[in-house]
Amino acid sequence: MTDFTTVTACGECCTGCSKKKEGICPGCIETDGCVPEWAESGRCKIHACCKEHNARFCGVCNEFPCEKITRIISWNPDIVQYLSALGDEYMIQNISDKYAVRVLSENDIPAVLTLCEKNKLYYQYCPPFVSEESIRDDMKALPPGKGKQDKFYIGFYDNEDLVAVMDLIREFPDDKTIFIGFFMTDVSVQNKGVGSGIITELCEKLSQRGYLYVKLGWVKGNPQAECFWKKNGFNETGAENTTKDYTVTIAQRKI
Repeated sequence: MTDFTTVTACGECCTGCSKKKEGICPGCIETDGCVPEWAESGRCKIHACCKEHNARFCGVCNEFPCEKITRIISWNPDIVQYLSALGDEYMIQNISDKYAVRVLSENDIPAVLTLCEKNKLYYQYCPPFVSEESIRDDMKALPPGKGKQDKFYIGFYDNEDLVAVMDLIREFPDDKTIFIGFFMTDVSVQNKGVGSGIITELCEKLSQRGYLYVKLGWVKGNPQAECFWKKNGFNETGAENTTKDYTVTIAQRKI
């Protein structure tokens, strides 16, 4: 998980830089963009632009992407894609005003298992029953054409308590859509508006990032899942995916 307090306006991280270690450059964040490389102009142009637009870094600017990025950061041909992915990661970390959100790792599998094991109805329609191995596989699973930088397997925390788990795939199946591969709340917070509140916040944040749709699937015949997603504005697209164990109804919501 990226520590965004160390990310500069152009998406770089000064931590570990040899010039900073040797005292040649004090760092872009520490000097408010006035580093030796930009001595003639007085301040890094990208840093100054982000200050002007009140953006933490380029990837979260309302005018991203713009022509300045590729013109000034000419040394990185993939800078727009890099900053877009970094911007989405920043959005994910700040996706909720009520809960602390972070990307989950293998160390979190026992907590995820405890949450999932209590949702027995879900696995009646979507077998097999959850296990540490299945969670580990889900943490790594990717749809065709996507890489690990596009996947966010995240947890929502109320203080130290894990209250929800979500699997997000950015820009899938197109660059204006986020795909929810999995979403589950702890049984202790169900029927209290927690799940709907998380989805509402998610859609608001995604809209601010320029996304137009959220897409997902529920197991056909699961009344609990169908009711929840329809209540939260998701409509069936008419598409279905069939596996050997069940059929998945594809739905989406315009945001």
